[in-house]
Amino acid sequence: MPSRLAVAVVLLLVGAAADIASTYVAISGGRYVEGSPVGAAFIAAFGLVPGMVLTKAAGMAVIGVPVAVAGGTRRLVATLMCAGVGVLSIATAVRNVLFVTGVWP
Repeated sequence: MPSRLAVAVVLLLVGAAADIASTYVAISGGRYVEGSPVGAAFIAAFGLVPGMVLTKAAGMAVIGVPVAVAGGTRRLVATLMCAGVGVLSIATAVRNVLFVTGVWP
């Protein structure tokens, strides 16, 4: 049975890959606008992949810092950061696919 942290890291990697790939496809379609102002700024400044990696890091900080300040263990903080950003990335990838297929307005 894999640990929760291992599952969270896999979730993060799958989510990030799906988000980056679906964003690339959506951007090449022409009408796509990045939904996150932070993501849009990072993508404009650093390019697609580095900008999205920085966006993921910023999301991990937004999730992890409050948990760490509240007294969470390092393992709990890491697990929540990876799982949280992974789930959000998968949700964003689903939105991008719906956008590209014309289902999302």
